Amino acid sequence: MSDDSRHPRDCEVLVVGAGPTGLMAATLLKRRGVDVRIVDARATASRESRAFAMQARSLELFLSIGLADALLDKGVVNHAIDFFVSGRHVGGLDFDAADSPDTPYPFIFMLPQSETEAILIEELGRQGVRVERGVQVTGLAQDEHGVETRGTTSGGDAVHIRSAYVIGADGAHSVVRKAVGLSFEGAKYAQSFLLADCRVEWPLDHARFRVFMNGSSIGLFLPLQGSSLSRVMATDHSGKADAGGPDATTLELGELQAALSAAAGMELTLSEPTWTTRYRIHRRGVDRYRVGRVFVAGDAAHIHSPAGGQGMNTGLQDAANLAWKLAAVIRGGAEAELLDTYGTERHPVGQQVLTQTDRLFSTAAGKTGWEATLRDWLARPAAAVISKLGPAQHRAFRSLSELDIAYGPSRFVEDAEAQGNHGGPRAGERAPNAALARHSDVFDLIGGYQFSVLALSRKALDRDETKRLSAQLGVLGQGANGLATHLVTRVPVGRDPHAAFVDSADVFETYGLTQADDQALYVVRPDGYVCWRSEGLDIAACQQFLTRFGYGGSGERRLGA
Repeated sequence: MSDDSRHPRDCEVLVVGAGPTGLMAATLLKRRGVDVRIVDARATASRESRAFAMQARSLELFLSIGLADALLDKGVVNHAIDFFVSGRHVGGLDFDAADSPDTPYPFIFMLPQSETEAILIEELGRQGVRVERGVQVTGLAQDEHGVETRGTTSGGDAVHIRSAYVIGADGAHSVVRKAVGLSFEGAKYAQSFLLADCRVEWPLDHARFRVFMNGSSIGLFLPLQGSSLSRVMATDHSGKADAGGPDATTLELGELQAALSAAAGMELTLSEPTWTTRYRIHRRGVDRYRVGRVFVAGDAAHIHSPAGGQGMNTGLQDAANLAWKLAAVIRGGAEAELLDTYGTERHPVGQQVLTQTDRLFSTAAGKTGWEATLRDWLARPAAAVISKLGPAQHRAFRSLSELDIAYGPSRFVEDAEAQGNHGGPRAGERAPNAALARHSDVFDLIGGYQFSVLALSRKALDRDETKRLSAQLGVLGQGANGLATHLVTRVPVGRDPHAAFVDSADVFETYGLTQADDQALYVVRPDGYVCWRSEGLDIAACQQFLTRFGYGGSGERRLGA
């Protein structure tokens, strides 16, 4: 376990919390060769749907680790959001018009959180890791060698787990966050809401996401399993959430039926509930994501309005950002400074999500009285106009999908100096998908949650050139833990085993190679972001950059020989 026998450990990373964020972190760590344990206070896995919307960026993450099809087999592909005001359809968002060919998933995917967790739990099982349930963490202490986590089992036995690092993914009431003294500043919204997963009988179909605005009443309909099961929400005007006591969270379905009917402006019937609750929304966030050897992620780091369906997705991307960095330091010999970039990259994203969801919520659901009436009056023409504007549809989808999130420059994210007018993705931006040929694309090359080097040459290369470049690229990955290299070019005759077959200009156009002789190198991180790029094919410079992540030492000497 430990590389120092004087400080033995039970595991290298302990993940606290087996929601989507914690399960994803454990899965990705294990894929990168890290010895991981995951504990959760709950005796059983979630049965409630809870989070339901999965955005394109998260689906791309699942695609990278081979689990996207398992998700798609169980959920609902939703290409539109319809807006209703005072019972009348006034327009909406149509993601078919969003013009985003750089993702395979131009839609919002609806899947109960319990299903997402079940798929990740099954994947962990295949990797030989089980969730240790009924373990309530009570505290932790860390030193320069590791972290000692204390807890109790459901049977009252003491638990002590020694690890190199701890990830706190234990939700809004995180014990890990409190144990390291992180503040969780913010406030609660004035409104409370009613929610149920149930059967809905009404004049509309069960295939589309719908938002209803009717004065101070707001309603949502989200498709889950056709006509048999849907998620519905509505504004709670009862005041019971503020009064406390036994009615603070309990909910009779008839109360929600009346509230949703008022918001939708139509008669409807709710029945066969699988989950009901009354709840209050908070917006809170930590001021930093790391304290020594302890990290927080997901709801332990940020909670916000469900407007825009960002919560679970932001947590999944926290996990994707952190796991490979821990693995690179623990297993790959990367510079320890790399771990600081988790907070410098993800904290601004968390703040941005808090700001955006607060704005969405305040505009759509945070109005009462004359302000709500004015909102409804303005929403009718605004929705009608937006429905017809392709750029507006594009911006809305890109924002909701999390595809346009980018990270700032650092020692680990940089463009090579001479970039000219290069129009491809910059360092810190997501690596977009693009077609190579009829049955292959960029995501086929950069999948697997590993480092990938793409050597792109729009200039056709003969067989001697492809063989030479392929050999040089191969040196980059020798002896490395999970580094793939790909030469992407056209060849004068036939197919070349040393290069990816290309019959489409899409990959070159997408990655900024617009001229006939353009060439470029890209390094893509395991989480799918470009961390280095350069014009030309300077493989030695690429290798020098990769040493920061623990790659390339002896290979560099061979290249210079």
